[in-house]
Amino acid sequence: MRRSVGSGLFILIVLSLSWIPMKQLINDFHPIRYVRVGGEFQYIKKQEIKEKINPLLNTGYFSIDLPAIQQAVMSLPWIDKVLVQRVWPNRLELKVYEQEPIVRWRDSELLNARSEIFKPMNIDGFKSLPILSTPDGLQKEFLPTMQDMSLALLEHDLELTEFRVNKRLAWFVSLKNGMQIQLGRAEPLQKFMQLMNTLSVLGKKVNKIAYIDMRYPNGYAVRWRKNIKIHW
Repeated sequence: MRRSVGSGLFILIVLSLSWIPMKQLINDFHPIRYVRVGGEFQYIKKQEIKEKINPLLNTGYFSIDLPAIQQAVMSLPWIDKVLVQRVWPNRLELKVYEQEPIVRWRDSELLNARSEIFKPMNIDGFKSLPILSTPDGLQKEFLPTMQDMSLALLEHDLELTEFRVNKRLAWFVSLKNGMQIQLGRAEPLQKFMQLMNTLSVLGKKVNKIAYIDMRYPNGYAVRWRKNIKIHW
């Protein structure tokens, strides 16, 4: 019995030792020769991806480091997710997913639908997106609020362009028509809903408002645009 166990262990050791040169031999005969990059690209160029992974391809089919390739591609600012797999005998396939910007984050970054921040080299092409600015770590909490506010404003033909929350958690909103709304930090969402009810009454006069201050406990202040006559 002991002899059979010892013989078995000896065979396993021999096989494991012989596998090392065999694996190298397979790698020599099966280097990675083809790389296929799939995905819908709007902001990324395939050449950028290839340049990132080329230094990692000088190895065989079995030795290629898939996590390292994934990490290299993920370092590109527009990459949201990448799937990497080998395809026998000599191909590597990548499925790449781009980031989808939802809003601008502060002045120089972008947010995706999961409230994750990413920073391309240049965001000049996204000036039409509204701006969200909150204290660090609170963007996930306030992005849904911003989206709900935007939908509510659209019902009055108004477009939200900026939603800022300062360190004291006071809310400030800017609209595309130039109107600015100060909601403060005492029940700001409730005050916003009160404002929406008021806008329904004002009708077209809304576009003549320059500034609304909702921080008063029993009302609000309105500043009209200059050189505009209000006819009630």
